[in-house]
Amino acid sequence: DGTGSAHTIGEDVIAASATRPAAEPAVPVGPGDDLGIRHTGGTTGIPKGILSLHGPYRSVFDIPFGDARPDGEQARFLAATSLAHLAGLLSDLTLHHGGSVVLQRSFDPGDVLAAIERERITDLWVLPPLLYRLLDHPALADTDLSSLRRVSYGGCASSPSRIREALKAFGPVLVSGYGMSEAQNIAILGPHEHDRTGHGGQIPVGRPLPGVEVQIRAADGTVLPAGGRGGIHVRSATIMAGYWKRPDLTARVLRDGWLDTGDIGYLDADGYLYLADRLKDLIIVVGGHVHPTEVEEVLLTHPAIAQCAVYGVRDDQQAEHVHAAVVPAPGQRPTLEDVRAFVTAHKGRIYAPEALHLLDAIPLTAVGKPDKKRLREALTR
Repeated sequence: DGTGSAHTIGEDVIAASATRPAAEPAVPVGPGDDLGIRHTGGTTGIPKGILSLHGPYRSVFDIPFGDARPDGEQARFLAATSLAHLAGLLSDLTLHHGGSVVLQRSFDPGDVLAAIERERITDLWVLPPLLYRLLDHPALADTDLSSLRRVSYGGCASSPSRIREALKAFGPVLVSGYGMSEAQNIAILGPHEHDRTGHGGQIPVGRPLPGVEVQIRAADGTVLPAGGRGGIHVRSATIMAGYWKRPDLTARVLRDGWLDTGDIGYLDADGYLYLADRLKDLIIVVGGHVHPTEVEEVLLTHPAIAQCAVYGVRDDQQAEHVHAAVVPAPGQRPTLEDVRAFVTAHKGRIYAPEALHLLDAIPLTAVGKPDKKRLREALTR
């Protein structure tokens, strides 16, 4: 785990494996057999159990792994986030293709930077909030990052300005991955595609992978043309079998082989996918709909703000209000009046937060996403 410490939770796996035969176990497994239950990130609510099958999971291993590597170089992946989520799959892929995996017990930006240099890490996976913590760490400028070949990011919306900052810091190694536990990987944006922008300077999350179909649909189910913003629907061989013991939830999102991702976005004329927000994250206010990620992008350009999370809070009349949790930049203390004026000038009055919460750090879920459920609960304590 990178600490060298020993734990006595159970039998030591490495020691136990030494007494087992090297041959594969004689256990018949078919593509339609259950593989496991993986839970959603739980960013805004209770995590749901996702039933996965052997066939769809196995198909992921047939996709070419890695790029832009010198001849003979094997990947060295640093797993610094939960193995129960994407870091576990990426670890399996790395080992399957002959590479090595370095494990860290938790994500500490200083420890991650030290491990990249010490272990000559080639591959790293981070969610955008964790990428921002690396960018803001004082050790970044003095860390040898020359071994990096691929810094993959995704899992939640990212800030275009901060991604451009990361491109300068890490070089042309950033890879955007858009996917979800219910569908695995959906789209990828390579290092040399990050100069493409959409509405408001937004960076696409990528183009759909081979074998993955993406449609943008209006609320009535109509498929929208290029540029039309609506719900993102996906069809592929890697779609989940369903939610564990929740046929009601499964029926809501799976119809005729198509998965309703719950995300909102659009496709441009060249087939690049842009992500606006999750449908359930929309804040319905008087005068229109507020996409939290659009407000977060504006706030991150404010000189007094280092990190932020925007979310909706309902009052006792069930009316929604825009709240912003903010980590101030060093030596700064932004006020609600200043933030409201800044957002109003850049986006309009309905986007301006009605409440400002100054924090030392934005709380994150176990997989590294902003924990907006926890932020809302903090208001009722």
